Amino acid sequence: MKAKVSEYMDTAVITVNVSSSMNEILDVLARSSNGRVLVLEGEKPISMITTRSIIAAFSEYGLDIFNLKAKDLMSEDLVALTPDTSIGDAIRILIDNNIGGAPVLEGNIIRGIFTEREVVKFIANLQFSGIVDSIMNTKVETISQNSTILDAAKIMNLKNIRRLPIVNEYRMIGIITAADIVKYLDKNKKIGNVLEAGTKNPWTISRYTSIIDVAKFMRDKKIGTLPVVDDNKLVGIVTERDLMYSLLTVELNS
Repeated sequence: MKAKVSEYMDTAVITVNVSSSMNEILDVLARSSNGRVLVLEGEKPISMITTRSIIAAFSEYGLDIFNLKAKDLMSEDLVALTPDTSIGDAIRILIDNNIGGAPVLEGNIIRGIFTEREVVKFIANLQFSGIVDSIMNTKVETISQNSTILDAAKIMNLKNIRRLPIVNEYRMIGIITAADIVKYLDKNKKIGNVLEAGTKNPWTISRYTSIIDVAKFMRDKKIGTLPVVDDNKLVGIVTERDLMYSLLTVELNS
């Protein structure tokens, strides 16, 4: 993977400052295509706030989250890439630090942001074999249609995940993501039902769908997860991170 981060990074980086209010943060995150904002102190990038940061805070504070500011949500260390970082090295850095994206910096100059979504775009341009069955997660956490977005946030935070299929008994009827919760809080500022915030009848794939087709579908639809259905039954889930792992596995075995 000789390609560099600069060839695939998103150059549109949204920033807030350390004193930004929760209303400001939710507003920019709700409009962000990658679910991340960079926190500045003066003009210096010092941290990142993500939809996962919001989920963690919401699960702990509930609606009192609106009393928080950016400085209350910041991670301790900012992991950054440079424009010359290779795609392979970037993937390893994201995996090693258990993060879904990192800013691309030259000193304190912001050049872009590189996330799992950019990795999917990279994969969509490749050619290698493999089907969904070989990479999907079969231990799928779900949530009942009668649950609230706070219930969903608590499960996401506990299980360290960003999406939950919504089920009616054993049938999947929707899906809710961390981004959905952020958008709902930004718009409604209340604790609503998961189906109100999530997506009803989401896109699904077969376990025999090729990995490349999944990458192209995620790229084209601008989504980060696809439930896997077999005979109308939910049997797994595939995320951008699963695709990222599959790419690293191909490189290690080549």
